[in-house]
Amino acid sequence: MGFFLRFEERVVGIAADHVVDAFYAARAQTPALVCQVRLAPIDIDAALIDRDWGLDLATFAVSENEVKTIDAVPIDCRGNWPPPTPDRMRAASLAGFPEIMRIVRPDRSAEFNVYGALPAVEDVTESQIIFTYDPERDAALHAPKPPLGFNLSGCSGGPVLIHGMRNGLHRWFPVGLIIRGPRDVGKGEIASFDIIRARRIHCLKPDGTLEKPSAGGWLP
Repeated sequence: MGFFLRFEERVVGIAADHVVDAFYAARAQTPALVCQVRLAPIDIDAALIDRDWGLDLATFAVSENEVKTIDAVPIDCRGNWPPPTPDRMRAASLAGFPEIMRIVRPDRSAEFNVYGALPAVEDVTESQIIFTYDPERDAALHAPKPPLGFNLSGCSGGPVLIHGMRNGLHRWFPVGLIIRGPRDVGKGEIASFDIIRARRIHCLKPDGTLEKPSAGGWLP
């Protein structure tokens, strides 16, 4: 799971680094395995621009021909980068394709159903955005509304967007990607909401490279 950003000089794909690791591990077991976006194969070995295990981010180059083949819509970041820092309790749009919603047919074809959420920003650190999802409070992007403890496995790398004004225009800003969802229904005081974590992507440069944490590092 990942998404595309359009900068002045190139289109950059961004994904969670642990997803790239999972692909390499799976290919070691099945050498014929290919990486693809929708139905278009991607030579991830040649396309990779940068990776960082600590940030859990990986970037890769995408040509204009690949954008057309994939039928992708890159988020236009030209003149609007880096993105703003999300404010606490601001609504954000999250999306992904959870494994639990995937339908695999006997002919080995599959249907990937999208999950969307509009949770509130609970906290922001130098590297993470932490969301709380409360079904009693948050708007649903689809019906039925996901239950607490909903398994988000498969959503890693999904986009996190916030909206706001810049230069007099109402815009959507890509501010992060999903790295971890709720593992189960919480207990005690946190039984009424889920915690979802996203990695901030303001460390991404327009050429696709990543600004790495300095010695002493950022908190994970």
